[in-house]
Amino acid sequence: HEDDGDEGEADLEDRDADFDADDMNDVLCDEGAAKKETEEAVRQSVLGVFIDAIVPSLLRLAEPTVAMTCAAESARLASVAEDFAALNERALGCFNNFLLVIEESLKAWFRMHADRVDAWWRFLIGVAERLVGSAADADPAAADRRLRYMVLDRAIGCMWTLARGVGGEVPATPDQIEGLIFVCSTAPGHALRVKAVGVLGNIARRQPGHVDANRRIGLFLVDHVIAASLQANAQPGGTCAAVEPVAEALDLLFDIYGDMAYDYDEPVFVREKLLPRLRQMLAPMRSLCKTVDRRKHRSLRDRCDLATQNLRAFIEYKATERK
Repeated sequence: HEDDGDEGEADLEDRDADFDADDMNDVLCDEGAAKKETEEAVRQSVLGVFIDAIVPSLLRLAEPTVAMTCAAESARLASVAEDFAALNERALGCFNNFLLVIEESLKAWFRMHADRVDAWWRFLIGVAERLVGSAADADPAAADRRLRYMVLDRAIGCMWTLARGVGGEVPATPDQIEGLIFVCSTAPGHALRVKAVGVLGNIARRQPGHVDANRRIGLFLVDHVIAASLQANAQPGGTCAAVEPVAEALDLLFDIYGDMAYDYDEPVFVREKLLPRLRQMLAPMRSLCKTVDRRKHRSLRDRCDLATQNLRAFIEYKATERK
């Protein structure tokens, strides 16, 4: 029996020798894969709860009510209108945070669920249309306008995140694009204008088959957001208040027209002679940067300086791209 024991120990030693570092790596890889699968299942389940239960509830809370039109009728109704507007705003803020998480961590989910993206886009457009229509009414009370634009700012912010997350592939119609241009043109504050510019710029990236939409948006950004702001800044008493919309519009233009292969580049960027227009903006952009006090607004000045540097590089790139 001693021989049998020796043979058993030898077998164990042989098996131990066969189980080398490669085998251990395989085990660890299998464990790692299993852990990833488990984490993915948990993440998908949590995501499922958000999509199926929490998001629908948020959207119901985000929908504006007639109570928001009563702010000017009495002090009591004004308080009710404030509460409803705050509820709408916070619900949209929560929805935007959810979209930001998807954009940053699960962007592929957007591509796999285009139906959800379309439904959310239609909902947000509906909210914006109600708020814009109300805010544009003849002589609306100042309190009503403030509450409506407060909620509209959140709605447009959600649209920006959604459009950015899907590379602009949202079902925006020509009428909706005109509505966003109206918001951008009439926004009472630059924060809302920046968001509207962001939505429009991402929609302009759609291809193929959206040349007309790209032309409408591209020319609006160049002529009415950038050029008009630079001209206003050149006037006596001009301020740096328009820096953020201008910088955002320029950054988007660099992405929109960054490749001659895009189906809209030749019919829009080339035929509409956007390159000469951008060249004319370089000196005014330098002047605009100088209006921003670096000591008081360092991040804003840095962004303006970077946009100017990128504009110069973009002009040089587009000038030689087709040669």
